[in-house]
Amino acid sequence: MKAMLNFDDLIGNFGPEAVRRLASEANWDDGAIGAMNSKTAESRPQILRSWLSSYAVFQGFDGSRRDALAKAVLDWADHQPEDSRLETLDALIRAHADLMAACSQANGRGRDFTSLASKALWLRYPDAVPLYDRFAQDALWLLSKLESDLPSVPKGATRYGAFAFFWRTLYDRYAPSIAAIDNNGYRYQVRIFDRILWLIGEPVYGSSAI
Repeated sequence: MKAMLNFDDLIGNFGPEAVRRLASEANWDDGAIGAMNSKTAESRPQILRSWLSSYAVFQGFDGSRRDALAKAVLDWADHQPEDSRLETLDALIRAHADLMAACSQANGRGRDFTSLASKALWLRYPDAVPLYDRFAQDALWLLSKLESDLPSVPKGATRYGAFAFFWRTLYDRYAPSIAAIDNNGYRYQVRIFDRILWLIGEPVYGSSAI
């Protein structure tokens, strides 16, 4: 069955707005990336906590638990080899699972850290990690039903594993259209695709996001 929509056109339509929004956040993101990867910065826990809070992943946690989670993320990051890369989907999913486990241990009780871990993981590997959130997930659900010839999700995949599998599949399939977007100097192409999905999945009627 052929796709009922032209995803190349959607990428072209939503791309400029995605870049515009990301450019307005670039300094904020760069500060958090720097804090994640600089072991000597004294303010790094506060910067990381503030950045993660802006994504609403700390809802329901008091201040002490937020501090503990930020520390767990930084401790995890500091134990990664400096030259490590997430070059394969399996490596990405393993790293996400490891960071989720670190967050769960720091929290001391069960909670789903899928979204928090994906966002913190992006700060460590900003060229490789798709950010999990509800709007992007909703967009992928829709596209997975309309896009033709998508492979089946691997058996036993985690929530993030299934998300990353479809995200990477579409990212690779539409790489030329994504690369054709004028990024206005914004450095992280994976985030451009993330934000395009976010805009598609955003729960609003009409074309106000385009």
